[in-house]
Amino acid sequence: MKIYVDAYLSKNLGDDLFINILTKRYPQHKFYAISKGEKGYNTKNFKVYSNTYIFKILKKFQWEKYLANHYDTVVTIGGSMFMERGDTNRDFSMGKNKRYVLGINFGPYKTQEYYNNIYNMLSDVEDVCFRDKYSYNLFKELPNARQAADIVFSMDTSNIKITNRKRAIISIISPKDKIDEKYEEKYEEKMLELITFLIKKEYEICLMSFCKNENDEEEIEKIYSQIPENQKKKVEKYYYNGNIEEALNTIADSQLVVGGRFHANIIGLCLGKSILPVLYSDKTLHVLEDMQINTPIIDIRKLENFNIESIKDEDLTRHYNIEKQKEDAQRHFEKLDIQLIN
Repeated sequence: MKIYVDAYLSKNLGDDLFINILTKRYPQHKFYAISKGEKGYNTKNFKVYSNTYIFKILKKFQWEKYLANHYDTVVTIGGSMFMERGDTNRDFSMGKNKRYVLGINFGPYKTQEYYNNIYNMLSDVEDVCFRDKYSYNLFKELPNARQAADIVFSMDTSNIKITNRKRAIISIISPKDKIDEKYEEKYEEKMLELITFLIKKEYEICLMSFCKNENDEEEIEKIYSQIPENQKKKVEKYYYNGNIEEALNTIADSQLVVGGRFHANIIGLCLGKSILPVLYSDKTLHVLEDMQINTPIIDIRKLENFNIESIKDEDLTRHYNIEKQKEDAQRHFEKLDIQLIN
C-alpha cells in the first residue's frame, strides 16, 4: 500500500522520531512525502520528494490534497500541527482518501473560527488521536477522537547505551522562533545561571540543538559565547543533523535533561533521566499534568518568577516510572493497524 505522510520534515529530532516510529512499524508498506528542500530522509520504505518550489506551490494554493489523492491512505503525524498563525480559514483537508491524524495537540489558538475550521476537518477523518487530555477535551464530542501518551514513548530503546554519567543535557531553543524575541535576553541570562549552578554541582554540560532550521544552533552559539572561560572546559555542544541513533545516545549519556524542546523531556523520561522542563508554551505542561509529574518548571514567559537556587538536589535525581505511557503510546496506531496490518 502507498501512504502519503503529512509531517514536519525539517531535521527536527522530535518529528524525525515520529517518522522513524511510523515507517518501522509498517515495513511492508511504502511511505511518501514532500519536503521544502530537506534531504537525507529516504529509507527502504520512505521516499521524500525534496523540491522547495513545488512544496511552496502546494502549500500556497492548498493543492497538497490533490497530490494526496494519488495514494491509498494519508497519515498526518506530528505534535503541534494545528496552531493558529493567521490561517484561520485555510483548507486543512487532505484529499478524499482515508486519513489518520496521530500524535497531535491543538493550539495555541485565538479565534472560535479557527477552532471550528479544525473541528469540521477532524470530523471527516478516519481517526484522530491526541497526545494530551487538554486537546482531546476540546474535541471529545467527535466520535473518532481518542487520546494516548505521546508517540515517542513507544520508541524502541533496547539498542541505546544508557549511562549514569554526571552530565546535564540542556536542550536550547530560540525564543525569537518559538515564542517572542522579547524573551531572548532574559532566557540567555537564565540559561547561563543554570549552567553555572550545575557546574558548581560538578555536572558536565552539553548544549544540544534539536533543529538547526529553528535556530537552536544560533542560540547555542550566543549562549556559549557568554560562558566564562573557566567554565567552557565543562561545556560541549551537540547539533542534531539527522542521525537519530547518535542523538539518542548523546542524551542517554547523562543524568539530567533540561528540556527546552518538548521532546527533550519525553526522550529524557524514556531513557530514565531526571528532567527539568523549560516551557515556551503550555503543551509540555499539559503532558506533565497528564502524567502527574511534579518537578520544578522554568517558564520562559515568567522567568522573573524562577530562582535557580530553588532547585533542590532531589529535583536533579528524581526518576519516573513510564511503563504505562510506553504501553499507552502504542494506542495511537490501533486504528491504523487495522488498515495496514490486519
